[in-house]
Amino acid sequence: MNNVANLPNAQSYFVELLKRSVPQHVKLAEEMSQLLDISADSAYRRIRCETDITLNEALNLCRHFDISLDSLSPSNPNSVMFRVNKLTVEMDSFTGYLDQLCEDLEWITRFENGEVIYAAEDIPVFYNFYFPQLAVFKMFYWTKSIQNVTELQGKKIEELVLPETWAPKVGRIGELFLKLNSIDLWSEDTVKSVIRQVKFYWEAGFFGERETALAVVDQLGNLIEMVQKQSETGKKMQFSKGQFTNSNYTLYVSDLMIGNNCVFLKAQDKMASYIGFHSFNYMRTTDVFFNNQSEIWARNLIAKSTLISSVAERARNQFFKLNFAQVEGLRKEILEA
Repeated sequence: MNNVANLPNAQSYFVELLKRSVPQHVKLAEEMSQLLDISADSAYRRIRCETDITLNEALNLCRHFDISLDSLSPSNPNSVMFRVNKLTVEMDSFTGYLDQLCEDLEWITRFENGEVIYAAEDIPVFYNFYFPQLAVFKMFYWTKSIQNVTELQGKKIEELVLPETWAPKVGRIGELFLKLNSIDLWSEDTVKSVIRQVKFYWEAGFFGERETALAVVDQLGNLIEMVQKQSETGKKMQFSKGQFTNSNYTLYVSDLMIGNNCVFLKAQDKMASYIGFHSFNYMRTTDVFFNNQSEIWARNLIAKSTLISSVAERARNQFFKLNFAQVEGLRKEILEA
């Protein structure tokens, strides 16, 4: 009996969650009407709890507004639900990975003043997508060596034929990321990961031509140049066009070991945390308690790091000089091999 009596309260709470998940310029009734293919009047009756929301409707609404059904019922306070990307040895599963990245960015950019804090053990994944040869290399490395895609085994990078859908997806991800204000936390080791990857592929013979490897190195240098210019101006940059955007950019250098890629998204009262695992994959949660803890952790790491964007010119120049030297060292190894 108690459970039955509490059902209207559950729907009221669910409606409140939906209202908080809709951008200020969007009307919930209109969004619900279109999504569920019902009339505006039927949508309003559900919002007023005069008509029950069915399970199928709730599932559709949860998927669309990125709400977990678990949020409607009491749960173990020590448990957190994460969404993961299910990567397999099939190439198509990486398509799903790109789709999910795009969907997450579409979601957060619907709200004003979106911000991403990226604690970067490796170069943030989004930056690779602005440079075609570097993007191809990273996707080849991820799918061949980490995901272990069957059809790529024994192939060199020049033999790679990417699915036609990947290029527009990668372009869209980069476009959406430019709309977000960013706070990056790098360390002196952030660039080393990709340098080791390129070096390993060169030494293992996965580059068929020296020129291919050097093109990747060139674009890695371009990426670092882009980050340097962003840190000088405090604005994100469309490097291919040589233009700066209106999105703010802040770069900190941490002397502490970051340990793993961790990303925290926030816009208005919407939050999501991404925890890296299995090299490039990630787990995502919108759990309120976990996100509050993630923000506290990130802000604490920021407080212990050195700000080098827009200020501290000497420290900034030293940091980028070190990174450019690492890239030049890799170039020299490839040229002399």
